[in-house]
Amino acid sequence: MSRDYPRRYRVADQIQRELGGLVRRIKDPRVTGMVTISGVDVSPDLGHAKVFVTIMQCEAPLEAVAGLNRAAGFLRSQLSQRLRLRGVPELVFHYDATLDRAERVEELLRQARDED
Repeated sequence: MSRDYPRRYRVADQIQRELGGLVRRIKDPRVTGMVTISGVDVSPDLGHAKVFVTIMQCEAPLEAVAGLNRAAGFLRSQLSQRLRLRGVPELVFHYDATLDRAERVEELLRQARDED
């Protein structure tokens, strides 16, 4: 594989794809709504991974992220069975507020248009 696409990015893509299906298996009551893995950032040594999630139809998305972080060990063990890696990175989940910000911008644009 070429150096244009380093290994850590390929690993991040694999983790994102696999976690997309695995998060549905979490039984934590805090993890409600539709959880989407919006991105994964893996450290250069492949030891840590920041997993960015968007959660729709959820009253308390930060509590859902806490539930995901609580289930990180389970998810990591499931990933180790599915990925061909010597070691699976530690997972840390973060809420991705991009959709919330986009919604807010659309709302402001709508208000500005209505005022004209």
